Amino acid sequence: MNLKNPLTFEEQIEKLESHGMQILDKEKAKKLLTEINYYRFTGCALQYRKNPDESGYKDGVTFDTVYNIYLFDEQIRNILRKYIERAEVYYRTIISYHFSMAKCIEPPYDQHYNENNFFNKKGYNEVMESFKKEKSYYRDSLIVKHHKQKYNNKMPMWVIVELMSLSNISKLYNSMYTSEKTTIATSAGTGVEKLENHLHCLSVLRNKCAHAARLYNTEFNPPAKFSKSFFRKYPEIKNNTLYAYMLVLLKRLPDKQMKKALVRDICKLIDTFKESIELSKIGFPENFEQILKKEI
Repeated sequence: MNLKNPLTFEEQIEKLESHGMQILDKEKAKKLLTEINYYRFTGCALQYRKNPDESGYKDGVTFDTVYNIYLFDEQIRNILRKYIERAEVYYRTIISYHFSMAKCIEPPYDQHYNENNFFNKKGYNEVMESFKKEKSYYRDSLIVKHHKQKYNNKMPMWVIVELMSLSNISKLYNSMYTSEKTTIATSAGTGVEKLENHLHCLSVLRNKCAHAARLYNTEFNPPAKFSKSFFRKYPEIKNNTLYAYMLVLLKRLPDKQMKKALVRDICKLIDTFKESIELSKIGFPENFEQILKKEI
């Protein structure tokens, strides 16, 4: 079967209209489609299809309605990205600190290069193989050049984590012995199993935000882990939604003022777009604000 043929911007507009989307200002629509990939734009309109397996839209769907959803998605990514960075820096710090203080206190202080200091040796070796590529990406940086010349290309743990992706930080933590994982989790005010899951969730959310992936009307994997008492308290929360992942971020932020700022920014954005979005498409219950404030 042949792939779909490419369409000019004018043909893209015609196709949207043929599927039932109302376009009142075609010049504006054309300009926006030159800036936003057609496939990305129509991803924001999936919930408006008459049938999931067909392209026709429900009556009354306008180009502006879909564009507002796109804008909401863009702006919530920008908000989340800022706070994910705060959490990311924090976990790079405590993971490298507590592991180093447990394993790297004897000369030559390079025990993090020894797979025997990790429980999951296969996972550790996969992380270090991936790190070689990451280090190569930063090969022209002063940090990499300095350690290559002076320390035979080896780096302390607290330097390594600054070059690793959050995904590899998550995998590195998962590879450690329970003793180190427990110390790190305790310092973050949580348990090992939950922190393993939350770091994974944050790496997924970070990658989606960094690559401008759609968050609206999207299921997330892995499902976020919370306590049984949490789900008994909030049975309306689904753990594979944007709301669940945002709660993960809220819980993993190290500072109460940061948490308050995140909740304030999210609630303000929801209020701005309340006429355009459906809360259920991002997993937000009707009492989302009260829950967020209780969980600060």
